[in-house]
Amino acid sequence: MPATTPSFGLLGEPGQNYTFTRAGAPVGAAVSGPVGPYPGGLGSNTPAELHGFFCIDYLKTATWNTSYPGAGCGVRDPIPGKTEAQLVEAAYLSRLHQPGGASANTYLYQGPISFATWEIMDPAPGHVPIDPAAQPYIREARQAYNAHSVTAANYPNTRIFVPDDHSIRDFATLSEGVPEPGTLVLFLTGILLIGVGRFRR
Repeated sequence: MPATTPSFGLLGEPGQNYTFTRAGAPVGAAVSGPVGPYPGGLGSNTPAELHGFFCIDYLKTATWNTSYPGAGCGVRDPIPGKTEAQLVEAAYLSRLHQPGGASANTYLYQGPISFATWEIMDPAPGHVPIDPAAQPYIREARQAYNAHSVTAANYPNTRIFVPDDHSIRDFATLSEGVPEPGTLVLFLTGILLIGVGRFRR
């Protein structure tokens, strides 16, 4: 998929806050924050082209209800600071966000999978808090990649947004880039009820 120059924007806080006790230093400290998937738009008609997104940069930032210019890429495209293994494993994990659909348990799926993705994508291992519940997902994704069960070719429609401002987080569409209808309805309902907030780790 050739890189394009779309606009990306998060639509609003989905209300999926997740808290866990970290395994890495400082051991026993609580970590809390919003986890994906997040509602957003990608493309020249943003927010008309709505998707569910997951974040692949823990150490950066983004703001709800704000649009950013950048490049739209595919899993096969070279992305600065990210390896093919990282991108394929993250795309693999994005597919796992979907079990349970709109009623999926944040503590079984969204939270651990978000932190598994962030740990896999960590440019310097140790910067992302270690979530014990994320470790089985990390092992599963790495085993799938190392066994060649999944490659970039398995995710031809997954789109990755790389912002022009490198302090802003990269985001990728869920699975094949098409959100489950029930999930998107839940997202939009949450946006109307919750309003504007700051997306921080």
